[in-house]
Amino acid sequence: MNSHEDSIVRDDSLLEAIEEHDEGATMTEDDISSVDSSVILAINYKASWLGWAHFNCSEGTLYVVEDMSVNAALVEKYHAGWNIIENLIFQIKPTIILLPARIEESIEEILKAKTHEGFRVEIRPSNEFSHTAAINRILSLKLSHVQDDLSMQFVTPDDVHDMAPAGPRLASKAALLDLSSRINLDKEISLGCAGAVISFSQKLMALEDGLINHNDAPLRINAIETFKMNDVMFVNSDTICSLQIFEDESHPNFHMHGSTNRHKEGLSLFGILNSTVTPFGHQLLKSWFLRPSLSFQVITERHTAVSLFVRQDNAHIAFALKSSLKKIKNIPRLLTSLSMGKATLGDWKAILDFAFSCLKIRASIGDIVHAQNTKVVYEILSTFDQIALKEVCELISNVIDFDMSKIDNRVVVKPTVDHELDQLKRKFDGIEDFLSTVARQIAIDLPQIYSDRINTIYYPQLGYLILVALDEATGDPCCIGENWEYQFRSETYAYFKAPEVRELDETFGDMYGMICDREIEIVHELQVDILKFSEMLITCCKWTAELDCLLSFAEAAQVYHYSRPSMTSDNVIEIKKGRHPLYELSVPSFVENDAYLCGGANEDGEDIVIEGSDDDDERVPSALLLTGANYSGKSVYLKQVALIVYMSHIGSFVPAEFAKIGITDKILTRVMTRETVSIEQSAFMVDLQQVCLALQLCTNRSLFIIDEFGKGTESTDGAGLFGGLLEYLVSPASQRPKVLASTHYHELFENNTLQRLQGLKFTHMQVLIDDDVPQIEDKITYLYRLLPGRSTSSFGIWCAALNGVPEAITARAEELSKILAKGEDLVTVCSKMTNEELKCLEQAELVVRRFLKEEFVVDFTSSLHQKYTPRAKLKKILYGN
Repeated sequence: MNSHEDSIVRDDSLLEAIEEHDEGATMTEDDISSVDSSVILAINYKASWLGWAHFNCSEGTLYVVEDMSVNAALVEKYHAGWNIIENLIFQIKPTIILLPARIEESIEEILKAKTHEGFRVEIRPSNEFSHTAAINRILSLKLSHVQDDLSMQFVTPDDVHDMAPAGPRLASKAALLDLSSRINLDKEISLGCAGAVISFSQKLMALEDGLINHNDAPLRINAIETFKMNDVMFVNSDTICSLQIFEDESHPNFHMHGSTNRHKEGLSLFGILNSTVTPFGHQLLKSWFLRPSLSFQVITERHTAVSLFVRQDNAHIAFALKSSLKKIKNIPRLLTSLSMGKATLGDWKAILDFAFSCLKIRASIGDIVHAQNTKVVYEILSTFDQIALKEVCELISNVIDFDMSKIDNRVVVKPTVDHELDQLKRKFDGIEDFLSTVARQIAIDLPQIYSDRINTIYYPQLGYLILVALDEATGDPCCIGENWEYQFRSETYAYFKAPEVRELDETFGDMYGMICDREIEIVHELQVDILKFSEMLITCCKWTAELDCLLSFAEAAQVYHYSRPSMTSDNVIEIKKGRHPLYELSVPSFVENDAYLCGGANEDGEDIVIEGSDDDDERVPSALLLTGANYSGKSVYLKQVALIVYMSHIGSFVPAEFAKIGITDKILTRVMTRETVSIEQSAFMVDLQQVCLALQLCTNRSLFIIDEFGKGTESTDGAGLFGGLLEYLVSPASQRPKVLASTHYHELFENNTLQRLQGLKFTHMQVLIDDDVPQIEDKITYLYRLLPGRSTSSFGIWCAALNGVPEAITARAEELSKILAKGEDLVTVCSKMTNEELKCLEQAELVVRRFLKEEFVVDFTSSLHQKYTPRAKLKKILYGN
């Protein structure tokens, strides 16, 4: 079985262990991930409709997507890399994928080919994906936003005859109405996937908690939301990799390697923009990077908030907010632990710190300058209920004694909270003196010499005991009183029960146990009180995460000198003095460049004119074709334009003096060839697949980056494919995508092959050439400046010299290059022979002439025939003797 098949786990493996748990079936950490860190995704496809749902266990949110109509022929034809599912897996990063047993084989094949990305596939019975069963499973959950004791009864006309207090029936109707307001209950496929996710998650929880019946598993889902993809920019894994959005590096500590796949972020866009300090902020920022927004309102709100935090008069407030955010923990997980009765002292401390930090954040936000029309500020001021947050702080701080809890290694209740508990503790605190008195009374009936060798102690759960020292010589108790009952011994003492201490057991009981029991009751009451604020706390957590992301963008904007982009509904990209956000950090100085692009035609059908241009007739092109020397910065320029567009859509400021960015629905790239031995495809075939996918997806709102397409095959075919691709992209005027391309196929410029294309503009990267310099590596100076027009050469030989290629090779290459430039026949030139080769040729010609002159007819009757045999004649021909 190959590695992909090993990753497919069916019913007779993982879930048999769950269902047979009562028979002792167990699993290791390698077999199953902890529920707390799992992302469970269920996918179903039938009748040309695709649906899915996923549960992010760390944040406790169940996401359900709208059913999508998918062309069945497309699934069958492109099943090896079906873009929708590939993009879904890339964005969600699931750890477990659930499929029904009757799923299309093409879907299963797709997932088999991608299990190396870190997820496991489970084939589940199809009845778990039932629409009706899914609704019942969702209604049976305890959602944080649906209270058990409804303050309002939802009554229909059929219920008027029996107006009883709100019971299970009315509560179920209320939950159903609440659920229908959050997700579309008519989407059968996706809702069925949600039911499968819930069922599987409960089984995982049951296995983790050792429960036999998985329906008893206390699965808590904080919210159910609709997962939307229609207002999200399309970026697939090729784009993310080509633009270096993320860059995972193995952890430098070898012991951190292994099945957990822990990585650290390398030099990437996410790495330099991410300075979040909260766990939810980190997750939210990553989701923004994976799903850039297409909502003009959302993008503008983020840019406005970042503008607010980069103001100098708000710098001290931004610093205070960042400090307060450092106390924010994973509140949904803490509330889940609280509801399950598993909260530790650290959990209580984290909730207290969270509530206190939220109060500080609200106070700081209230002092911010020019906060009008800033959504995050408005939401924090309106949703951070100061009274409720103060009550949470007071409830926890007034009940839990954190100092004593650390000493006793358990949750300890403060004095004066409960009168009964205080009395028990006073008795327990004075028990040492009381036991000394009891020990003296018992010693009265014993010989005087043993009075200092007995004592009484109290053991939790064992009660009161008489402690007698052991004789050093014999190892036996030094004395035993009347009616004493032996219990156990240690190395130095023996322990007994006597009527006197049994009377203490009956009078005082297990005092420590009673104290613990009473404290558990008080903490449980506190737990119930805190859980009433769950929805408010989760809402606060949501907005602290967004605040954390926005502060992270603001910090990056200040450190790296970014500016706010101007978003527009026009289908244009206008960038002045743009920079590459990563490359500028790796070089001493960076040369800034402009960019002007227009996708298709404007809404009125007319092309857009470049503002401020010297030529009033100059039109903004839809495609830029970039040429120039190797190593001159062409690829950097292509990527920096794409990155500026990308950064503006996630809500960040951009590395440019000015940027006017139109809403761009997709960023598609043919930049990096991602080869792998797991598929039998050449590098050229991978490039072709990237281009074909981009052509199927791109619209006039898309940005298409093409870097050196056509390599890997015969040069004439590659040039022809590249030229045909450009012509195809700029031909339909109304549907032209925004295209940035680079090439070294200079033969395309001959005979005006590309010049006649409308919407295509030629540019090149400027270099200075000095032919008078003797050293070839000193002849070229790179200026990295973008200029109009095309380059005449790629200067590949000089680039080779700069990179250490031996001079003999570069000199010969330059000689051959000049011959080709003159139009001479390279075959004829390369056939010129050296003097040694000429001598050999002359000698060979002489031998041939001798051979042709010689007669090989031999007269055997002659006495001289021995002298003129064929062997002798051949020897004469070859050696001239």
